[in-house]
Amino acid sequence: MKSADKTLSKRYARAYMDLGRVSDKPGEAAAGARIAELEKVRNAASQFRRIFLHPLVGCDDKNEILARLLSKELMVSRAAGFVRLLIRENRFYLLEAILEDCMRLYNEYAGLARADVVSRHPLSGEELRRIGAALSASTGRKAHLTQIVSERVLGGVEIRLGDLLIDATVKGRLERLKNSIII
Repeated sequence: MKSADKTLSKRYARAYMDLGRVSDKPGEAAAGARIAELEKVRNAASQFRRIFLHPLVGCDDKNEILARLLSKELMVSRAAGFVRLLIRENRFYLLEAILEDCMRLYNEYAGLARADVVSRHPLSGEELRRIGAALSASTGRKAHLTQIVSERVLGGVEIRLGDLLIDATVKGRLERLKNSIII
């Protein structure tokens, strides 16, 4: 994705979430509901994604298809209006990135830290709890972990928290040892 599209995605997400006006915890529930609504509209429109992205299909036709896909209460929602705006501005292709940015904004607002924990074998509940407690202590936010089992990790764990990568794998340790010996 181009950097201009990333910037647009973040701007659209901030505008859609509108978290600046919300200063209490019920606002957190409303922000979660906004994301859920947008996901429902995205899921309904996903089967016709190619039509919504096609430049030769007119805006009116796209809006008519969207209206037929959504239920009446969802059609009058803020999310449907937002998607109609994206269609009108020929920016429907940004919807996935906008949803990701909305989740990131929500996590920051709610004080959550989402992390992916990659390991060779499934971790026990106690191991995940200890990793979550360590991440919570270091970030000051409540950690929500997603466990991913992958064969590319031979041993140990790899934790991705946003842009931060914590490599505690056997391969990573061997690479660091190799680099320390060479230098």
